[in-house]
Amino acid sequence: MLLNGLNLTDDEKLFQKTLDTLRGVLGRPSHHPVSSQRVTRNSVILESLAQKIRANESKLAHMMVEQTHRPLASCLTEVRRSVQTLEKTRDAAHKLCEPRAYDFSDALQGGHTSLSQRFTYAPLFAITPFNFPLNLTLHKIAPAIALGVPFICKPPLQSLELFSLINDWLVECGLESDSFAFYFASNEGVSRALDRLPAPLISFTGSRQVGFQLKQKYWDRRLILELGSTATSIVCNDVPKWELERLSQDLAKSAFGNSGQSCISLQHLLLENDIADDLIAHLKYTASTLARERDPNSPETVAGPLVGRAAFDKALNLLNQALECGAQVWSAGEHNPVEHHLAPTIVVYPNTQARTLDQIRLTREEAFAPIVCVHRVPQNTNVEKLADLVQRFDANIHASIFTYQSKRARQFYETLPSRTVLWNEVPSWRADEMPYGGIQFSWNEGRLQNAGLLGDEGPYQTMLELTVERLFVLP
Repeated sequence: MLLNGLNLTDDEKLFQKTLDTLRGVLGRPSHHPVSSQRVTRNSVILESLAQKIRANESKLAHMMVEQTHRPLASCLTEVRRSVQTLEKTRDAAHKLCEPRAYDFSDALQGGHTSLSQRFTYAPLFAITPFNFPLNLTLHKIAPAIALGVPFICKPPLQSLELFSLINDWLVECGLESDSFAFYFASNEGVSRALDRLPAPLISFTGSRQVGFQLKQKYWDRRLILELGSTATSIVCNDVPKWELERLSQDLAKSAFGNSGQSCISLQHLLLENDIADDLIAHLKYTASTLARERDPNSPETVAGPLVGRAAFDKALNLLNQALECGAQVWSAGEHNPVEHHLAPTIVVYPNTQARTLDQIRLTREEAFAPIVCVHRVPQNTNVEKLADLVQRFDANIHASIFTYQSKRARQFYETLPSRTVLWNEVPSWRADEMPYGGIQFSWNEGRLQNAGLLGDEGPYQTMLELTVERLFVLP
């Protein structure tokens, strides 16, 4: 079902009626074994929804352009990825049904063997972001559908029309209407609802600030959090100069694509001195080319407007603060606050000294805008030094390295504090079935400043989060 909870917080009777409906969803049976029979039945729903999305690819993409002002090409890619997310979730659910056995025959208290099966244990309350509304919402609710877990999902407010359609399609595909709800509400409305609802399992993708607030407020509930990152690429001096032009095009699309509104968009670029000047020049040329097309409805547009004025103002403040700290700031055109359009921008740091890095907010703060920070490093800088820099950048989820030395690439993988390290690929590359999330922790003055492993994403990993392994010890 779809519930519009906007403007209801001032009317206590209507708000209470909405809460009663949501309690009905959360009160549905949610504790059961993950069985092949159940997964097979629910896979039909996922397959049917995938067919509807595939058949309405153009309609959904243009709907998202209108609602979020993202480039058409990005929206079309998201629709296609959403179909794959549903298919990969179906496959992963069948994998989760595979039985396991444990041999405890050498236990000191007497030997036994044990069978193992995963069980769902709670309904899901999911909160999803604006930047990829369809695919990132499916990353949360498709595993719940596959496992038969009741869910409430609070999608981004811009996507009311989109999820009205998805709501109808889910019912047509066979999902019981009282086993799920799309709940549109303000942040205040969601907070008030969570305070009153028996929602023991909360999944959130969004800013670190809001994620930590949820963790602090709902410490007694199970939280699955994906809180963003500042993705990093390292380009070593063994990359031939004739390849730099092509590489700059890939890096520019990684940094400026979807206007940088992705938690794995390229934000920090480390260049060894020998190739730095040439690559920066190519990067500026490519950025200027991308900046010529701004219309989100054009299939050629890569960097469109930001989601709103607040996002634009935040990005501009970050650029001004970096400029005050001695960084060089170059933009591929004029910024337009009325249209929330920030031109693709390159920030060249004055040096990589700890004091400089600590002063500039862009070092650790996720820009979520078409901004890439360039850092020059001496040639053949050792792996430990580069890993320390990446640690300062908070490249929690993805980092990449461009080099032709397989040994060095392997050393980066083993040393860098990132969940995924990509070799000769931009950090914004992602396959929807891959494990996804942060692994890095950092502390400052006794307080947690950054936290990875507060949750895991990817279809199979999400289903592990939504279930618990139970043992049946045999005589």
